[in-house]
Amino acid sequence: MAEQGKYIRFQDVNLAELGNGFFGGNLVESPNLEVTLVTGDEGAGHGFHAHDDLDEVLIFLEGACDFNLGGREIEVQAGSLLHAPAGVEHKVRYKAKSKVLRIKVPAARA
Repeated sequence: MAEQGKYIRFQDVNLAELGNGFFGGNLVESPNLEVTLVTGDEGAGHGFHAHDDLDEVLIFLEGACDFNLGGREIEVQAGSLLHAPAGVEHKVRYKAKSKVLRIKVPAARA
């Protein structure tokens, strides 16, 4: 049976059920979309990497971080959105406890 869609109120999301630490848990997962609520503690993060076949959109709900996007250093605050296109290297280091909505979608094929 096909996915019928999903409605989520973020104030009702129980982080304990999603998991702890940097990767949080998936809110939506399908062949064409992955939405994850990421929680990061101060000092957490990851090194440079790129997704060859995925575009990644990051919506910063709470906290702050230093983000490197394609060699450009960006100081990110809550209320910001970042787009890391397929193939562009990026990394993050949290400066405060943070919540980020991460959306991954397949990159358009030429």
